[in-house]
Amino acid sequence: MPMSPDRVIITSGTSEGIELALTTLAESGDEVLVPTPTYPLYTAVLAKIGAQAVFYRTDVTRGWQPDIDHIRSLVSPRTRALVVIDPNNPTGATYPLDTRRALLDIADTNNIPLLADEVYADLAFDGPVAALAAQNADAPVITFSSLSKAYLAPGWRSGWMAVGRTARLDDVLAGIKKLADGRLCSTGPMEYAIVAALTGDRSHQATFRAALGERALLTHKRLNAIDGISSVMPSAAFYAMPKVALPHGVTDADYVLGLLRATGVLCVYGSGFGTDPADGFFRVVFLASPTELSTIYDLIADFTQDFLAGPRR
Repeated sequence: MPMSPDRVIITSGTSEGIELALTTLAESGDEVLVPTPTYPLYTAVLAKIGAQAVFYRTDVTRGWQPDIDHIRSLVSPRTRALVVIDPNNPTGATYPLDTRRALLDIADTNNIPLLADEVYADLAFDGPVAALAAQNADAPVITFSSLSKAYLAPGWRSGWMAVGRTARLDDVLAGIKKLADGRLCSTGPMEYAIVAALTGDRSHQATFRAALGERALLTHKRLNAIDGISSVMPSAAFYAMPKVALPHGVTDADYVLGLLRATGVLCVYGSGFGTDPADGFFRVVFLASPTELSTIYDLIADFTQDFLAGPRR
């Protein structure tokens, strides 16, 4: 989508851009609408600035899609932003066009900046996901991305944020630039890679997407074959968010820590992303080779059988 250079800020990864935007938009007592499960950076930044995360539902029975009616019901005079993570971490979901349009409509109608976390946009298995703002260039959208995922450059801290062209975001842009000017230094050497990445050969991405799709399908089949575990098929990135049917009184942390101690396999319990500990969600990263993943899922299957059958702790 067209973007004026003076509305683009180079950041130390996507995370710095998100922090700059939230710090500009919200202060103590303000509210920001955040999905659940969510990426924990959002809640951490909001806690630091004294603002409140107001969680909106995403529905596991519909492939982790946002509950649009629930989002609308949460908008209040204190709402300062709507966070949308698409493609999603931790669920691996992508959102269809009608959902994306509904999210833009909520932001546009209520004059709420939409923070579009799009760092995985090039890693949807069926091909890149268009920028959310491309559906409505005049909506109040701030988009974030980086080189770390689709360009295989984690740790380079080469990211950017683009502030939509609407005049409604001019003051926000000014505030972000003021905060950005307070930085001691930039990630100068790595920033040279951004132009090369965005204008150069991207043929590696098709191969990478195919490899991720293969691993996603293997993950989906193997996890759903385990008694007591169900998992939604991801459509992007390298995450799945399965659910284990926990006995009463047992938490997701009990399961994940037990798995780690028994097998050495480390997952992340869902409550770290904002789900109820009793719901039994946990996040899997499937970047390992298919052979390694098969071994890992064998270990998870054996552990889960023992964990659900016997006494715990």
